[in-house]
Amino acid sequence: MLARFLAPLFVLAAAGVPLAGCAEQDKRPWIYRSPQENYRTALEAEHADARRDAVARIAESTYYDSENAFAVLDTVARTDPVSQIRCIAVRAFSLYKDDRPIKPLLAVLQARSGSQDALPADEDVRWETVRTLLALTRKGALSGEQQPLARDILIKLLETDPSRNVRITSAEALGEFKDREVLAPLIRSLRNKDFGIAERAENSLIALTGVTHDYDATAWEAWVASTQDPFARAGETPKVERAAGPTWWDKQDRAWRRALRLNTE
Repeated sequence: MLARFLAPLFVLAAAGVPLAGCAEQDKRPWIYRSPQENYRTALEAEHADARRDAVARIAESTYYDSENAFAVLDTVARTDPVSQIRCIAVRAFSLYKDDRPIKPLLAVLQARSGSQDALPADEDVRWETVRTLLALTRKGALSGEQQPLARDILIKLLETDPSRNVRITSAEALGEFKDREVLAPLIRSLRNKDFGIAERAENSLIALTGVTHDYDATAWEAWVASTQDPFARAGETPKVERAAGPTWWDKQDRAWRRALRLNTE
């Protein structure tokens, strides 16, 4: 029974058909449309397919970062009722090299029922938004005055978001903030029973500090409490005691032991 159920999914996956989430757009027959036509369609078309096509064309264009294009992508990312269309607009922001997208991205992540700035985001939109925020942060687009708000939003997502994908990506994004405020949430996440979340938190702590405590939250807490500047060795690769790297079997054994330890804490 299970084999019969899974077989069609494997066929679809092999054919490149997206199964869920914010998928890449299907190939479209190319028909030229002016920027103005795309802007108008993206904002005003009644049918979602037409809006989606127009937003994708803007994202793929040479003018995607013009002021008019940004204004359209901003509006779509915050207010379009269709999640996939919002995802396309949000993903386009990852191409930018300045801080213009930061404000709408933060608005999307903060939106609640009744918010004036943006519609509440579902899991796919939140995940795409955090991924884009991470990409822009790595480019240095996050200004100093925006960092505390972005940091606090990511901490909240890491600790409370119902989506595993959002929590994992938030943990990764916090690895870009050399700020003591992110250390405690990342350390707490080492105790999460989901090993994917714990692993991402450990990797972010390593990136921030240049040391590792092998997923031991208690050891991390003691180290942070006794270290004056935990970021002094940021970016370094932690030294290992053994001369040779672990074998594949060693890695599997260590992973199982860590997962078991997380499940018993």
